[in-house]
Amino acid sequence: MEDDKTKVTDVAQTISKDFTIGDSDSLIPTADFQSLEEFRSYLTEKLAYLLDNKYNKLINALYRIDVSEEKLGELFSGSNRDYIPAALADLIIERSIQKIRFRQKYKNGEL
Repeated sequence: MEDDKTKVTDVAQTISKDFTIGDSDSLIPTADFQSLEEFRSYLTEKLAYLLDNKYNKLINALYRIDVSEEKLGELFSGSNRDYIPAALADLIIERSIQKIRFRQKYKNGEL
């Protein structure tokens, strides 16, 4: 159970850092989450706000996060925009977990 909590905390912190613009606060501030699903819901809400109100900042953050441009293109080309925040949250979480695993492997000398 504690391992899941640590994973959620690591993912939330990684994403929060990726959404920091300049020296200002993050567009996605961290909070205390009990599960990845709880964080996903929170992130989905924040992404919906950014899509509607701070689109350019969102796009800049997505490039920093290094979400696949191909996947983003597919996501944004669809006609149904209602599912975009949730799908975007999944892509961001997926990419953040990849980064965390890569860093852990590097730290352990596995690369």
